[in-house]
Amino acid sequence: MKSNKDRLRKKYFEIFMLCLNSEYTLEEIGTKYGITKQRVWQIVRFNEIGKGDYYEGYRRYTQEYNTLLNDTTLSTIERNRLMRDWLSSHDIRLIRSKNDTKVIT
Repeated sequence: MKSNKDRLRKKYFEIFMLCLNSEYTLEEIGTKYGITKQRVWQIVRFNEIGKGDYYEGYRRYTQEYNTLLNDTTLSTIERNRLMRDWLSSHDIRLIRSKNDTKVIT
């Protein structure tokens, strides 16, 4: 019998593949799976970081985030810039906020 984590891993991989291999929008994929387009984007992003494994991507992201968070010599701006640089180095597309010109993840 598969665990809940195994079922979710399969579902997240299906979402990732659908996003990569179809013309569906994030919103359409979200509707199909009963989740928001923001959640679809998060699933895709963590799968990209983990090379197809959502949980590995989440682990790597969290590890990097916590490393930067625990560095008390960094300002919030520096920490955000370093996190964006890290995401960019993993070929994660960054989006801009419509309210300003700063890049957000």
